Amino acid sequence: MARARPTSPRCPRCNAPFALTQGQELYTCGYCNASIDTRGEKAPLPSYEAPPVPESEERGGIPVGVIQLAAIGGVVLALIALVVGFITWTTASESTGGPIPGGPAPIVVARPPGVEKASTFQWDTTSVPLVVDLNGDGTDDFVGRIRRLMPNTGGTDIRSMAAAFDGKSLGLLWETGLEGSISELSGTVHLVHQGGRVVMSSPDAVSILDPQTGKQLGRVALSDKPRNLCIPQGDTESVWVDVSDGQNLLLNTKTAAARPAIEPPPSCAPFKWNPRMCPSQLVRRSPILCERPRNLPDVPGFSPEHVYKLNDLNVVLGERSPGSRVPMAAVFQQGQKAPLWHGNVADMDPKKVKERVVEVLALSEDALIMAYELKEGGAQLIRRDMRTGSVSWDVPIPNSKSGSGASDIKLHGGRVYVPHWVWLDVFDAKTGNLIGTLGKW
Repeated sequence: MARARPTSPRCPRCNAPFALTQGQELYTCGYCNASIDTRGEKAPLPSYEAPPVPESEERGGIPVGVIQLAAIGGVVLALIALVVGFITWTTASESTGGPIPGGPAPIVVARPPGVEKASTFQWDTTSVPLVVDLNGDGTDDFVGRIRRLMPNTGGTDIRSMAAAFDGKSLGLLWETGLEGSISELSGTVHLVHQGGRVVMSSPDAVSILDPQTGKQLGRVALSDKPRNLCIPQGDTESVWVDVSDGQNLLLNTKTAAARPAIEPPPSCAPFKWNPRMCPSQLVRRSPILCERPRNLPDVPGFSPEHVYKLNDLNVVLGERSPGSRVPMAAVFQQGQKAPLWHGNVADMDPKKVKERVVEVLALSEDALIMAYELKEGGAQLIRRDMRTGSVSWDVPIPNSKSGSGASDIKLHGGRVYVPHWVWLDVFDAKTGNLIGTLGKW
């Protein structure tokens, strides 16, 4: 009986053929949209048809008609010998070095060096980076969520990752895969640094990672989705894990052991919204407590909307009134009737600015940094002195005309981190100069 040998790979779900490209590991079926991974034992391996080989080839690769021609003479016999040698070499190459014992054999595709780092990635717009010196060089590095775009014959595979970047070069330090769909990962991936470790939550677990390599040092399964990670005040080793079903844990980053901790530490009490707070969607834009204006001194021409508290200061964002809704800001010292300063948010002609109250900002003792939008497209980032209102700089946010404005702002260690759409922009906090942009559309 004729012996089968592998030909074209086929989808393990619908049996449709697809083409392998040298060095490619991930494929998407063009018929059923199944994701096919040629790596590892747990990944679905491509199937192979086994069409019959002619009996003449089964008997050694010499067709019957050729055997009959052998009687013509020694020259023809020599030609046949060459044909036999070529067929034998081809068969060995296609069968990966030997006979197939009763079933299909997987094709092993070599991984080209650097293929992961060479692929395009996008920053996840909802991910505010964890900023910390990971490699001990004295410069803060940062960790956040990215999406890698892996091209294949059927389109593009999207892989969610947690990735660390060097603070000096903005180059990739390490990355680790995140299990779960984009919707499952949303709101469940949180990052903190505690006890010399990076702690990361995912939809069903919390992991402890080596800060220099990203290697997993420990993992604890969760009973439900994590809502937050919190470092208890004064603690140097533990992280409190807020779990959706209330089965909260206290994780020790040194031992990777976790114990039940239903009640949160005092400094980790979950935020509870009340009618005095800003709308919940606005609260999520900033970790700074936001309240509706109450009992504020009246400022002519200014209508307050949101109040952010920083120690003894109240930062108030609102709009001009009466007239067009030009975004404005004011800073009050608690107990004082007159503001330290108030005025337009933008350092430009107000007719160019979109009429919208500013909702994305960052605060420090000496700086108020705000993002605002322009009527003709694009967004700006401005820094004003907290107590005088003077402008340090007012710069455009790259790619904001074709993408979107800032989704958040993080001010840390002399830098300003601005995630928006598929990018993360890093600015110098003192000069406003753009240090670099991560992510591509």
